[in-house]
Amino acid sequence: MATKKSQAPDYKFSSMAVLIDGENVDRLKVESILERIGQLGTITTRRVYGDWSQEKLQMWDDTISVCALRAMHHYVHSTQKNTSDIALVIDAMDLLYTGKYDAFVIVSSDGDFSNLAVRIRNEGKFVIGVGRRKTNYNFITICNMFINQDKLSSSVGTSNPDRLKNMVETLNSKIAERDTAIKTQRDKMKEKNKAMTDLKKELASVKKELRTSVSANKKLEAQLARLQRTNEKLQKRNGDLKKTKEKLQQKSLGHKADTEHFVSELLQKAIEGEEVAPNKYPLDVIGKKIRIEAPDFRPSDYGFSSLSKLIGSIPGVELQTEQNRLMFVMENQQATQN
Repeated sequence: MATKKSQAPDYKFSSMAVLIDGENVDRLKVESILERIGQLGTITTRRVYGDWSQEKLQMWDDTISVCALRAMHHYVHSTQKNTSDIALVIDAMDLLYTGKYDAFVIVSSDGDFSNLAVRIRNEGKFVIGVGRRKTNYNFITICNMFINQDKLSSSVGTSNPDRLKNMVETLNSKIAERDTAIKTQRDKMKEKNKAMTDLKKELASVKKELRTSVSANKKLEAQLARLQRTNEKLQKRNGDLKKTKEKLQQKSLGHKADTEHFVSELLQKAIEGEEVAPNKYPLDVIGKKIRIEAPDFRPSDYGFSSLSKLIGSIPGVELQTEQNRLMFVMENQQATQN
C-alpha cells in the first residue's frame, strides 16, 4: 500500500516513540517493522502492550528480547474493552506532553486509534501508522504515513541460524514447561478426584447411618405410641376398677343394710316359737317359715349363696350342727330384738 504524505527520503526524525498493540500485531513482523521505521530516524522509545498472562501472548518473549522492547503488562478486566489499548493511549499522551518526540509510531490494525492519531497531529507531531492491508481506512488517512506490514518479511525468514536455533530451543523449553504444568495439573486433578471419591463414600455412609437413625426413630416413636395407648387403656381400666370397687363397696353396704333389715324383720318373725333350746333354732325350720312368709326371698339378694351363710354373717350368731341338723344360736337375741 502506498504511503501517505511521506517526507523526503533523506529526512531523519531525531526522536521517535514506537507503541505496539501486542494483541493486534503479528509478532513475527515486529523486527522488520522496527527495521523499516529505523530508516526514518532514531527510535528512542519502543513499547509493546498486552496481558502477558494470556496464553496467546506467551510466544512474545523471544521477540521482546530480540527487539529490545519494553513489555507493558495490563490485565484484561473486561471483555467489552481492551485494557491494553487504553494503556497505550494513556502512555502516548504522557509521552506527547514531554515534548521530547517529533514522531509517534502506532503499530496496530485497530481503527480505534484514529482519535489518538488526530490528537497527536494537532500537537504538530508526525504520526506513522503500521498495520495490515485491511486496517480501517479512516485510521490510514489520518496518519501522516502508513506502512503496510503485510509487505514486510517475517523475522523467521530473515533470522540467522543461531537466532532461529535459539527460538526453537525457547519454544521447546516452553513446551516442556507446559507439559510439566499439565502433568502437575493432572496429578492435582487425580488427587481431587480421589478426595471426591472418598467424600462420596463418606457421604453415602452418612446417608446410610441417617436412614438407619430415622428408621430407629420411627420404631421408637411407634413403640412410644403403643406405650401411650397401653397407658391410656391402663388408666381407663384403673378408672373402671375404681368404679367397680366403689360399686362393690356400695353393694357391700347395701348387703349389710339388707342383712340388718332381714334380722330386724323377717328373721325375727321366723324364729318366734321355734326355739329348741335357749336362743337356739333349727335352720331348716326357720328357712321354711321364711319362704312361707316371703316367697320371693333369695339369699343371693343379700349377697350370700345360702341361707346358712346369710344367718352366719349376723353378729352374735353362731352356727352349730347337732345330729346332722344345722342349728344357729343367737347369743344376743335380746339386743337384736331391741
